[in-house]
Amino acid sequence: MFRPILFYLVVSLTAWLPSAAFAHSVWIENLPGDQLCVRFAEWGEDFEVSPGHLDSFALVSGFTLNAEGKPEIFDVVKKQDQFFLGKASAAKPAFAQAHFEVRKLHEDKPARAPIFYSRWQPEGAGEGKPTMTLDIVPTGQPGEARVFFRGKPLGGIEVGLHAPKGDEQKLVTDAEGLVRVADLSKPGPYLLTVARYSEELPGFFNGVPFAISSHSASLYWTVKKTE
Repeated sequence: MFRPILFYLVVSLTAWLPSAAFAHSVWIENLPGDQLCVRFAEWGEDFEVSPGHLDSFALVSGFTLNAEGKPEIFDVVKKQDQFFLGKASAAKPAFAQAHFEVRKLHEDKPARAPIFYSRWQPEGAGEGKPTMTLDIVPTGQPGEARVFFRGKPLGGIEVGLHAPKGDEQKLVTDAEGLVRVADLSKPGPYLLTVARYSEELPGFFNGVPFAISSHSASLYWTVKKTE
């Protein structure tokens, strides 16, 4: 579906990045050989590369949960068109968190710290549990997920749906944070995103102060072709 340039939190970007990165997303994607990586691109377009906009990330980390529910950290290696998640297996749910440097595009606007949370869900993994600050969590029902923020369901929030061979659709979570993809008839990759959910939570990142913490998340999975 994608066309690599020589070269899966959740997640649209607009005002934080250069114009060339407008409407981009961050997700965990499965690779051949049961491996995983973090991608950065506008859905359906070329992957961002390094040198280039892939270098906009200040920090990328990834992990999975073991049988006791404890995190096991991945080795993250930046390559030309991805952040490769070493020791990750596409057979298990996986999680990634990506930080950009503090952004302040206008002097009269507060500085923002953009954080992106990505989740990979293998087929048959069942119901998930909130694992990241902003998390799109599968319920175990096909095409259904619940959005959590700080462990609580997030109702009335807009969710972007990116399906195979189709334009982005806008969905809205119900009062319990549930969102449902009605049509899963097309085989291929599916992506749900929540973009720029902001809170007035000031702090510092790499020594730079910010007033707004801006959270985005994604959930990526694939639907196999039926025989």
